[in-house]
Amino acid sequence: MNRKIPIGIAISIAAIACAVTFVITMTVSLNNYNGKIADVQQRGEMYTRLQEIDSYIRNYSLYEISDTDMKTGVYSGYLTSIDDKAAKYYTTDEYYYKTREESGNVVGLGMVFEKEDGGYIRITEVYPDSPAAAEGILPGDVIISVEGKSILEMGYAAASEQLRYGDEGTKRRIVVRRSGEETEYNLARAAFEIPSLEAVLLDNGILCFTFSSINNATGTKMAKLLNAYAESVITGYVFDLRGVSSGVYTSVSDILSSFVESDNIAYAEYKNLSTRVVAESSDGYFTNLPISIIIDEKTGGSAELIADALREYADGITVGETSSGYGTLQETRTFNDGTAIEISVAMIKRGSDGGTYNESGIAPEFNVEYDGAYETDPANYAGSSDTQLKKAVEVISTKAAAEAAAAAEAAEEAAAEIPPEERS
Repeated sequence: MNRKIPIGIAISIAAIACAVTFVITMTVSLNNYNGKIADVQQRGEMYTRLQEIDSYIRNYSLYEISDTDMKTGVYSGYLTSIDDKAAKYYTTDEYYYKTREESGNVVGLGMVFEKEDGGYIRITEVYPDSPAAAEGILPGDVIISVEGKSILEMGYAAASEQLRYGDEGTKRRIVVRRSGEETEYNLARAAFEIPSLEAVLLDNGILCFTFSSINNATGTKMAKLLNAYAESVITGYVFDLRGVSSGVYTSVSDILSSFVESDNIAYAEYKNLSTRVVAESSDGYFTNLPISIIIDEKTGGSAELIADALREYADGITVGETSSGYGTLQETRTFNDGTAIEISVAMIKRGSDGGTYNESGIAPEFNVEYDGAYETDPANYAGSSDTQLKKAVEVISTKAAAEAAAAAEAAEEAAAEIPPEERS
């Protein structure tokens, strides 16, 4: 039997529900409003403080002010203040050079360098077929002056900018110190290809891939290298990803296509929880040979994704030190003056289980610490002091030998089951 609710009570209940809804709505709206007001006030205080600082410096500073440098410093400072280690502000020159690097072809002098303890510039790598290589400049050389000015006088930032940026054909006069001797070079910028990947077949049949970077052309390079060797002579693969950190993910699918069978290797999950595939494998042949991956604390981004995918989907064995934990996808916003900003907009997650190596990094199965120079010729692994490379080769050799022994034992067992009269 249904009971009827008196209309007065029904009206009262509806009124209470409306009141509760109104109170909740007003509370949420008020909190949002107060938050926005506080945000506006904070921004106002920040802008006011910047104006006060600018006014004081312009009135009293002994030194000249560069408006361009000031703006670059403000924009860069803003991006470094957020908890995003990949966030960066690019000047016009920096952004142009970044896009060329990502394409795999650049215009420059052909040197990778860093600031040494004494304040000069130490060359860490010289690209083949570059102007620096043509003049015989070597890794380890130290640049002490640019255009007749000492690096100590110019400062590292100004000197590195002069060395790094410029149009094709423009020249830079540098003085290089090697073993106590100083030599002057007049280098003209030229276009050349960045060699992101090389392969060497070791005497035990292991094919060692050495990555120096990952760009849009690296996947094509991988395909060419694989086609150059018949797998019948290969016993396993080593992926040396040490020191490689890249935000370029366009080549990952092609790099992994012959090694990983999983359809959805990895996807990006955005702030609004929408997703898109970052790496996937295509139908085709997938190797079943053993794989080892060398990583270190500088392995990050797309290099880290490659290591994670080989470990998770191809039974790859990791060797070295825990990777950097740089597992985010970046997006670039460009501006009319050619400058740009880049920030992380999505988390990279594993296609199989949604796992991520972001922040935590990849802990290797064989932890091998090594602070020496990486072996430049993997063919010399046996006599090399590069303990990480030697361990990676040892892992493959051990696994290959174990698999061969297991296959031989299985063949013997199968043969023993064949009746004597059927044996040839």
